[in-house]
Amino acid sequence: MKTKLFKKKQKGIAERKTEVKRKHDIPYKAVGLGILLWVIVTWLFFGHGIVRTIDLAEGQKAPTTIVASVDFECENLYETSFSRNKAAGAVPPVFTIDPVPAEHAVKMVETLFDRLGQYAVAPTNQRQVITNSMKDLLLGAKVDPEELIAVFPSNTIAKTKTTLLENINNVMQTGILSDEYRVTLFRDANDRPLTLLRDTETLSKTVTQQDIYSTRKAVWAISGKAKEGPNRQVLDRLLPMFVVDNMTYNETETENQRKAVATAIDPVIQQYLAGTLLIRAGEAATPQTLLLLKQHEHQRLDNQDVLEQALEIIGNSILLLAGLIATAVILRVGNPELIRQPEKILLLVLLSLCTLGIARLLTYLSVQFTLIDPSLLMYLAPYALAILLAGILLGGSAAICLGFWCSFASAVLFDQSFYVFALGMLITITVASTVRNIHRRSSLFRAGLYVCAVKVLFVLIVAILNRPVIPVLIGQILSAIISGMLATVLTLLLIPVFEKLFKITTDITLLELSDMGHPLLQKMAMQAPGTYHHSLMVATLAQNAAEAIGANSLLIRVCAYYHDIGKMAKPEFFTENIQHKENPHDELSPHMSALVISSHVKEGLTLAKRHKLPQPILDAIEQHHGNGLISFFYHKAKTLQGDGKTTMKNIINDSDFRYGGAPAVSPEMAILSLADASEAASRSIEKPTPQKISNMMDDIFAMKIRDGQMDYANLTMAQINIVKQSFIFSLSNMLHGRIPYPKDNDNNATKSTNKSSDSTAKTPKAS
Repeated sequence: MKTKLFKKKQKGIAERKTEVKRKHDIPYKAVGLGILLWVIVTWLFFGHGIVRTIDLAEGQKAPTTIVASVDFECENLYETSFSRNKAAGAVPPVFTIDPVPAEHAVKMVETLFDRLGQYAVAPTNQRQVITNSMKDLLLGAKVDPEELIAVFPSNTIAKTKTTLLENINNVMQTGILSDEYRVTLFRDANDRPLTLLRDTETLSKTVTQQDIYSTRKAVWAISGKAKEGPNRQVLDRLLPMFVVDNMTYNETETENQRKAVATAIDPVIQQYLAGTLLIRAGEAATPQTLLLLKQHEHQRLDNQDVLEQALEIIGNSILLLAGLIATAVILRVGNPELIRQPEKILLLVLLSLCTLGIARLLTYLSVQFTLIDPSLLMYLAPYALAILLAGILLGGSAAICLGFWCSFASAVLFDQSFYVFALGMLITITVASTVRNIHRRSSLFRAGLYVCAVKVLFVLIVAILNRPVIPVLIGQILSAIISGMLATVLTLLLIPVFEKLFKITTDITLLELSDMGHPLLQKMAMQAPGTYHHSLMVATLAQNAAEAIGANSLLIRVCAYYHDIGKMAKPEFFTENIQHKENPHDELSPHMSALVISSHVKEGLTLAKRHKLPQPILDAIEQHHGNGLISFFYHKAKTLQGDGKTTMKNIINDSDFRYGGAPAVSPEMAILSLADASEAASRSIEKPTPQKISNMMDDIFAMKIRDGQMDYANLTMAQINIVKQSFIFSLSNMLHGRIPYPKDNDNNATKSTNKSSDSTAKTPKAS
């Protein structure tokens, strides 16, 4: 009978314990994802052949002498520019005829000759008034009204007026070009053509200067209709006041026509034979040199046969595979648990494809469409984006591995460029060292500033070696800053997305949950104040211990706040909330009491899921008791059985008195389990002393280890001992004694104050 009872007991314990799957020597899913990543990156980089970017920037000195290996054709930029400038210079300047001067001249002549007509028929006493008005019209002219009256008798006024108006319209519609334009634009070359623009939409014919009047010739053309004599001499002195230049240089239209003509000129293409010197070592690269190198590379790739291209692609793909294997080895050494989590590996794959995909897009835009200067590509590639996301979501070791892979792959893409690899690794080290302390979103921008500073410093170092021209250097600095800040902003936006998709909880989210104003914590403070206070003390114990062994203290503190939220369902059944009330367990059987006590785990999980708390808090609720024994009610049941108050039908099985959770599977959850048990047990110590607390800790830790609750926690015995010593130190300070204040019956106020002070001093503050 005893053997059967023992076997049943062991079976019950085994059923309660969490099964841990046997770890495979080879993480097949991770290997499959790695192979998939290798295939995608190889196709992304070399699916359309190997496209090389030119490392040289304008003004940079060539490190080696480069000689053409194949015949190729290339545009001669100097000859093309010369031909286009020559064609543009032959385009006649465009002038617009302004109608306002002609209208003004016509109006002034009409008014003047009308006054002459009025003078001829006016009485003698009114002629002086008309003469004065004519003086106002002729202000600034070299003609007096009296001279006009004498030259133009009344019988010739109407005819002369009609002739002048007709000639003014004809001459000014033809156009009058100022002497200033003749000197500045045409250098007094009368055979130079020009284009007349009658209005803003229609171009008139192209004419030469010989067909255009000057101001002097326009006056002569108008006055020439009059007969030789006093009339013409007076008009020659009168008309310059009204007849002025009316042609305005239209610079915009002229430039548009010249650009159109220059664009229509075909580039001057020259043939370059194999063996032609493209650039000497130490020579500064010019735009012509960069174009020669680019065209030579395109022609070299076009001349390659299929086998040669295939071998080159295979060689680069093997190089990528070697880098991926090295990354896997680094990850296995730095974070062996991560490589066995396929969802985390998938996240790393997606992040690396994001970075490498953008880098490939930038090279495509640079090589195919020349939208981006090749000298800026290295600094525009967003290495920091994937590394920041990996560091925040998965930790520093994952960031280092991802940074190494992205840097290595990008270096292969940029024709095995050491500069690209060095820049990527510097950014990786910078990000990995800064993301450890990112608990707030504002801290992310500080990390972005560090990344920008490192990139700018790298730009300056490379500039010392290559000495590019100032405009190129300024462009590289701006590209480095823009890329770093853009990666920071995108990281801030993408963190919540990846947290939701991959069910990852970052320190940023944990810090938000640590706010004591959270509805669940506020509700627990009202409905289960004892449990609330217990949670705060557990948080303090666990956080101090976690910091002592280098565990995630923020995670364990937040988990401690929420680990007992399930007690809010039946707060009156838990000792810390009973206080001076009657104990409801006195009316229940031990089995029922154990069932009520253990149900707070299930209730807590339900409540946490309802409030959408992250997975680490769910784990804390489930694992803080593990499948441990509810010893008080188990021993109570054994006592009742020993007293004969139970029958053989109710055999005591300790599996009925165990929690339904799972043993702790991480150092943080193990510390939380130990802190929860230690804080609860410390309340039972009368007149606590460091020795009593130390003895109690020895018993609790020994019981947890013996019961198998620490089997999967990845804690060494040395670390467990450090945790125990931390608990002893913290509890000794929390439960310290106080010298009793002397009673003063005559001063009730002082006594009340002392009690209040003593109570406050004994209450630990939440960490």
